[in-house]
Amino acid sequence: MDPEKPPRLFVNPFTIWTQLALKAGEAMWASAHAAAVRAHAPANSPRVAVIPTADAPAAKPAEALVASAHAAALRKAKAPGRQASKAARFKATRAKLRSKANAKRRAKR
Repeated sequence: MDPEKPPRLFVNPFTIWTQLALKAGEAMWASAHAAAVRAHAPANSPRVAVIPTADAPAAKPAEALVASAHAAALRKAKAPGRQASKAARFKATRAKLRSKANAKRRAKR
């Protein structure tokens, strides 16, 4: 022990807990800062290729892709002479209505 500091006979547990929490917080902050610096370093930055607009394929709305894929899966899974399950019919109907609503919304633009 330091000769100029008298030994502490009473130690407040709240003070010890607060110091521990602050040190843990500082460690977490330093770790997060190091990870952020490492992630944004120029050497590790991701390489992104840019396709010129003239060469890029036409964009398709995500809703239309999901609806058409779902409808195709329903057609493929349907057994001859047997009706699809209620859940499958509900999903197909909902996808069809969503597709129609999106088409109307696009037509208004």
